[in-house]
Amino acid sequence: MNTTIMKHENIPVYLGVDVAKGELVLDLFNTIERFANSSPGIRKLLDAIARHPHCRRIHLVCEPSGGYEQPLVRAALKAARPVSLVQPLRVRRYAQALGILAKNDPIDARLLSRFGADLKPAPLDPIDEQRCKLNGLLKRREDLIESIRREHLRADHCTDTLCMRQQRALLKVLENQLAQIQAACDQLIASSKPLLEAQSLLCKVRGVGPHTSAILLAQMPELGRASRNQISALAGLAPYDRDSGMSSKKRFIQGGRSKIRRALYMAALTAARCNPVLKPAYQRLRAAGKPVKVALVAIARKLLIHLNSLMAYHYKISLAS
Repeated sequence: MNTTIMKHENIPVYLGVDVAKGELVLDLFNTIERFANSSPGIRKLLDAIARHPHCRRIHLVCEPSGGYEQPLVRAALKAARPVSLVQPLRVRRYAQALGILAKNDPIDARLLSRFGADLKPAPLDPIDEQRCKLNGLLKRREDLIESIRREHLRADHCTDTLCMRQQRALLKVLENQLAQIQAACDQLIASSKPLLEAQSLLCKVRGVGPHTSAILLAQMPELGRASRNQISALAGLAPYDRDSGMSSKKRFIQGGRSKIRRALYMAALTAARCNPVLKPAYQRLRAAGKPVKVALVAIARKLLIHLNSLMAYHYKISLAS
């Protein structure tokens, strides 16, 4: 076979899918196809792609849509179909750069196809079912904690006897559910040898507890497999330049995964007090005049880089054995 033809056959063809609660709008080579956002609809979408002559090269591109994209993503990965999730803000600014001001589902699907062809987003890694389940449990845990916090705030302004009794009963239910979710998280990690080994390794670092390690395991599968700069950017802990000409402005962190960043910031509060390596580093930053939050973000970044190195070494040893 001609080498040029072989290379052409290996080039991905990006197809955009606009995801809504009830509908999937697919740009199938400039033909708009609509499918229900349900298991039968997703099967029909994947079948339509599989029947196309270029099916082996097709790479799906969609945006996060409040979780409504997850069934499609899981089904595509299960069918060994490359799929990418791209940030809506990036796509919208890409559209503005192209001068595309109109917005509807077919336009968005075509725009995602064009975005993929021009910027070639990386495909998602295969789904680890254990990590996925752990992530779902942690999300529920976060929701319960927020509900408990709100009920406590409401209780401060409650004077009616019936209302107070109902609030106490509701708080008891929420706290019981929180305990059940925490037990389920612990049991899931204990039942998975890779997760248990990784958590044990992460928790050896002063400042990192079971909850922080669980969040890292569930929401940052790149830990130990990315470079120090990449892992800092993924967590939103990398400071970005804001220079222009002779002007050199203050650097700020931005983007990244907010839940990871919050967990690491709380871990940095502890590490700045008791970690034998990070405590002196924090004190040096404060002595140099850095504000508390700036110093803590720097400690969180150092902590993440150290954890990334530990996990990288762990994976290296595991592969060697």
